[in-house]
Amino acid sequence: MNLRPLQGYLFGFLLFITSFLGSIFILFPFVPLAFFAPRRWRFCADRFVGYWLTFPASLCDWVFGVRFHVTGDLMESKKPALIIMNHRTRLDWLFFWAALYKMDPWLLTSEKISLKADLKKIPGAGWAMGCGSYMFLNRNLQADLKVIEQMINYYADSQKTYQILLFPEGTDRGERATRISHEFADNNGLDRYEYVLHPRTAGFNHLVELMRKNNYIDYIYDVTVGYSHSIIANELDLVKTGNFPENVHFDVCKYKISDVIGKDPTEDEAKERGSQWLLDLWKAKEARLKAFYEVEDKNKRRLEPSGERFAWPVETRGLGYMVAFLVWILTSFMWLYFAWASLLVDVYIFAAVVFYTYAFKFHGGVEFLFMEWFYGRRFFFEAAPETSKTR
Repeated sequence: MNLRPLQGYLFGFLLFITSFLGSIFILFPFVPLAFFAPRRWRFCADRFVGYWLTFPASLCDWVFGVRFHVTGDLMESKKPALIIMNHRTRLDWLFFWAALYKMDPWLLTSEKISLKADLKKIPGAGWAMGCGSYMFLNRNLQADLKVIEQMINYYADSQKTYQILLFPEGTDRGERATRISHEFADNNGLDRYEYVLHPRTAGFNHLVELMRKNNYIDYIYDVTVGYSHSIIANELDLVKTGNFPENVHFDVCKYKISDVIGKDPTEDEAKERGSQWLLDLWKAKEARLKAFYEVEDKNKRRLEPSGERFAWPVETRGLGYMVAFLVWILTSFMWLYFAWASLLVDVYIFAAVVFYTYAFKFHGGVEFLFMEWFYGRRFFFEAAPETSKTR
């Protein structure tokens, strides 16, 4: 009997139920802080969401046996930075949490991801990522540039240091995206890429320029991801088949922002240098991944470590994963019991669901509602922040 599908459904169920209950019983009680003391809210929400991210990382690594190979430079959780990565599958960002945990668990509290806007509609996970102020994009350039500007200003004015994950390719390397990338290459006299997509420089340059204007970028981390054995294309395939990639490889290379765009460039100079740097980087990444996947023995496929050439242990040691797994499983059972036993708890759950639904329908998501509170009035717990335009 093939039990793998049960494995996938169990994974999906556990992520849904823990994120749903966590959004209601952990995040929702602290929502008033977003109104009265927004910087304290960011402190709490970042840590609550970050600790939940340890749970899917523990499931992939500790429960379902995915082996994560992480090499290269160490990311610094206390320095604002941009992370760029090739987008091989729709699950790259989920697996990347395990890599961040290996390097420094605090990175789970400071990483922010640019994601498809549809993901915020998911009850539980979407609410939690909204509370975490993730950057949801619609694949509409003008609308997305506005969202990026709002979020970067908010991050900087919150006085928190985040590392923002951006996929310059704009989408994962599925069949349709690959065909479009090939057409773009043919129409512009470029080489076709077989392992990455041609990157989009406009969003990258806009993000770098906004971060630079806010004095909010010290480094750019280039992450290369490769799957040496099986490749799982998306969330649905993982849940329906229960197949997890046996080995996932991440290599990190750290660049000072001045090494990318120079020192004190004009806006036009920064865009020109940033575009060329990104295009050259992606050309090198294509060659690197070509060499990786052309190794016939899958067990011998490795990404050559970059920079400081760190190599974190494949086996994650310590009690962190076990504790996170037990905490989320046991508290979820406890919350489900309270919901079954108490009408008052059911009313509370209903109120939380109404709040998240209201925020999505009338404000575009809780992240935008919290930004309205952040900029819209003074708070008696702390002084109102100056906006980036007045800095």
